[in-house]
Amino acid sequence: MKKCLEIESENMFSIDEMIVPYKGTKAGSLRQYLPSKPHHWGFKIFVRAGISGMVYDFLTYTGKSTFDTGQGPVKDLGVGANVVIQLCKTIKNPLDCVVFFDNFFTSLPLIVHLKESLGLRSLGTIRKNRLKGCTLEDDRGLLRQGRGSYDYWMDNEAEVAAVK
Repeated sequence: MKKCLEIESENMFSIDEMIVPYKGTKAGSLRQYLPSKPHHWGFKIFVRAGISGMVYDFLTYTGKSTFDTGQGPVKDLGVGANVVIQLCKTIKNPLDCVVFFDNFFTSLPLIVHLKESLGLRSLGTIRKNRLKGCTLEDDRGLLRQGRGSYDYWMDNEAEVAAVK
């Protein structure tokens, strides 16, 4: 992992999960089952990669002990958000970087936390249940308005926007 951190990095990153295939039985609780992946059994790894596909940092999922690294998780943000924060801490020049992630990781408090604590810009798809205090037009309403319709919500104080 230290060698990954020594590589001169890009300024656009994607954070996602991947699985390293393993069919053995000696790994105990480290071996995970992910039915949505091509290889269902293996080691679950969270990865921060550049747009070129180069891996710059990773975190092996070990269950509850995943964040027992001394730095600890940020309370109330959830596992996905804590993974993103942990992987973003190793970005060398966060003010010049953008991080992208999917709806497993994204929440409005995470985006605000990354901006305030690391100065990091981020973009992600988000689940409806994580849009607390943010009201957007429902799918049916946008369909009635026709193709190209959209709705947005902005918080100028936190510098966050949600677009549907």
